[in-house]
Amino acid sequence: MTNSASSDGGLRERKRAATHSAITSAARALTAEHGLAGFTVEELCEQVGISRRTFFNYFPAKEDAVLGAPAALPEELTEPFIAAGSSGPRLSPTLLRDLVDLAVAHMESMAVSRAELAQFKDALNTEPRLVFKLMQGNREADERLCRLIALREHRDPTDPEVTAVATVFSALLQRAVPEFFDPGNSRSYRAVLTSAVEPARAAFSSFTPLTSSKDLP
Repeated sequence: MTNSASSDGGLRERKRAATHSAITSAARALTAEHGLAGFTVEELCEQVGISRRTFFNYFPAKEDAVLGAPAALPEELTEPFIAAGSSGPRLSPTLLRDLVDLAVAHMESMAVSRAELAQFKDALNTEPRLVFKLMQGNREADERLCRLIALREHRDPTDPEVTAVATVFSALLQRAVPEFFDPGNSRSYRAVLTSAVEPARAAFSSFTPLTSSKDLP
């Protein structure tokens, strides 16, 4: 690739990122002030200075513009997570910590600055149902998480340990997200999620095994 082509590609990406950010910022501000029903896609486009067609090239609906990111995790977040795994007989000891880091990075990717995060929270406080949209598709999300953990740990996605970790962590996420976006919360998402995950980790580590050698066939 020539330097010119590389420069053009970088410029396109920067323009796309700037447009994405402008749409999201406007959608959040309008939602915080008027609610989702209080403005149209056309009014949003007029404020940003884009066409309706351009809007739908970025987002399928106003709700998605407020959330600002697709449900699927981007490769730049999943690749380091996968690379940190192991292929030993036990799950890697950093798996839970790395899952927390991954979830925090995903949340931060939807609002990359403190001001944008505050704007994001204002919008979700006005439209609490968007919190549930953020968490929707639980079964599909659980399946994706199983596949991601399995890929990292060199296991089958149906491996009982993989599905157990995915199920428990998904449940903890379901608890942390609405708590983080609660109007009275002032803690970071990492603090909220960690406060949900750590007691579960400590509780499970204290249990004795449910089976012993005499229970095995």
